[in-house]
Amino acid sequence: MKSSKNTIKDFFGNLRRKRLDRYKRKLEQQEKIHKLKDRVHKSSHSLLWVWEFSKKAVLICFIFYVIVQVYAMYMMYAFMDLSYLGELITETSQIVQNCVFAYLIKAGLENIGKIWFSRGGNNFSSQEPPEIYPDEPENSGDPDEPVG
Repeated sequence: MKSSKNTIKDFFGNLRRKRLDRYKRKLEQQEKIHKLKDRVHKSSHSLLWVWEFSKKAVLICFIFYVIVQVYAMYMMYAFMDLSYLGELITETSQIVQNCVFAYLIKAGLENIGKIWFSRGGNNFSSQEPPEIYPDEPENSGDPDEPVG
């Protein structure tokens, strides 16, 4: 009787130790992943200004546009001369339009690159769709047939 209690106790003790060992290994793996992510973040942080530069360029371009428009409106009002208004609006809006258009192209190319590299660069047509319900048996009939 005593030996069976010890064996049950030992059995549950071994299960507990194995579970703790699994949790410890899992925690160590998560810590390694976290450290690697921190290293990547620190190394990529130095290049962050390059990625954010285009946003800053668009913002600066827009601020200059607003400043020029306000200044031009004030000067036209002060001298009561509106002869250059059409030219001013056309030229400054063209500059802002080019700046924003270039930013949109750059952002679109970055997003395409992110999508491409997140999928591993695989061709979308060669990928098989993921199995939604892996435990369900395969249907042998036509998918358009009624169920039942």
